[in-house]
This record gives sequence, structure tokens and C-alpha cells, in this order.
Amino acid sequence: MPGGNSWRAAQALGIATAHDLRDYYRLSPADAQPPLEQLVEEGTLIPVRVEGWQPQAYLHKDARAGRKPRGAALLSPFDPLVWHRPRTERLFGFRYRLEIYTPAHKREHGYYVLPFLLDGALVARVDLKADRKACTLVVQRLHIERGAPPHTVDQLVGELRRMASWLGLPNLSVAPAAANGPPLAFD
Repeated sequence: MPGGNSWRAAQALGIATAHDLRDYYRLSPADAQPPLEQLVEEGTLIPVRVEGWQPQAYLHKDARAGRKPRGAALLSPFDPLVWHRPRTERLFGFRYRLEIYTPAHKREHGYYVLPFLLDGALVARVDLKADRKACTLVVQRLHIERGAPPHTVDQLVGELRRMASWLGLPNLSVAPAAANGPPLAFD
């Protein structure tokens, strides 16, 4: 298979920068550059410019625009959609950082924040805690992104219920620090 890992990364990502392609399999620049050049030379990757992106982008020759995504999901910080933070920021305008090593008083969004994906956009983030003694999933912090659709909170509540059920926690609550945000109704 020409290009090996670079070929598979390009096929999976559709459009990507050289850094995105390298990061997909954690390749060094030295290991990734020759296959990238080969894929461009043979026409598998087409150099393109993407508005708003500084680095050169590459389009896989078989990439096609997908259908409009529908649905909701809370994402792990290690989900492939948000794993490579620079790509997430370029594609979604969503700056995402793990703050587990940030001192509590300096955290912007919380200790272990889950991004919320709704209909193909990252529209919110929640810092959750499973309080096993109280059998409760606690929303410690909530942030709704600018431009999120009006039904974001309702959809988020549905996902929080699913998460609580999956964790075997029959109750949901909102910590005082999260109460400043949009109201969450769990009734």
C-alpha cells in the first residue's frame, strides 16, 4: 500500500495538514515527509488552500463531503475528534485543553471536561463528577459555546441522563459553581 500510515491517515481524515497526517499515527516529521511527498507526486493527495488555515492542506483524492451530521454525544478528552487539539481548533473553532494538571484556581472549564457534540458542532463542555456515595452524577461546571443552537441545553440534559445511567447513577445534580450557567432541569 503506497505511503503506508500516511496513506491511511489521509484517507481517514479526508483533508489535513502535514502535521495532522503525522499526528494520526504519531509519526516523526522525518518519517512522514517522504511518504507525504510520494502521495502528492502520485496524485493521491492534492495540495489545497483552506480559508482560515495557515499551513498547507492536503485533500485525499477520494474525499467527499459527508452528509449533515445529526445527533448528540459527550466526548471523552481522548476521542479522535478532539485528540489532536490544533485540528479541533481549526475545524470547529473550539479551543480545548485538559486542565487536570492546572491548579484549581486557574482552571477555566474544570478538572476533566467533556466536550458536547451536537449535530456536527462542538457546542458545550461539562466538567462532571461521579459521586458514588450519593449515587449522583454531578455537573460541576457547564459552559455553552457562543453560537450554540437554542436546543443545546435540552439535548445536553438527555446526554447527561444517558451518562448517569451508563455509570449506574440514578441521580443528577448541579454543583453551585455550575448554577451560574444556563439552568439545567433534570425533572
